[in-house]
Amino acid sequence: MNHYELVLILNPTLSDSEVQKLSEELRDMLTRTGATEVDATRSERRTLAYPIRKQNEGIYLYIRFTGPATIPANVQTELKHRDEILRLRCLRAHHVTIPSPPCDESPVSEPTVEPTDG
Repeated sequence: MNHYELVLILNPTLSDSEVQKLSEELRDMLTRTGATEVDATRSERRTLAYPIRKQNEGIYLYIRFTGPATIPANVQTELKHRDEILRLRCLRAHHVTIPSPPCDESPVSEPTVEPTDG
């Protein structure tokens, strides 16, 4: 199972309730296609670097999930023709786990410096 992040740029004319409804639809679609551990989504309105379909700002929607490698293609196919979605990208997220430091049973000793004659 791979970890993914689905990033969508939505039309800024959508209301908060419409964004919430779309978010719920996306969660249902992901679980239907085999995704698990669908994390809570977050959305934020941002100014775009360049206009997309004559829009200068958009609503960014982020969804993290775990699933098989076939999900990105399925998501792309199902969502590419929806008018409320300006851009869509499904990225494989690399989860990095930080290992705990090794546990030495012997204490670390400071190196001793012997005085020199000089």
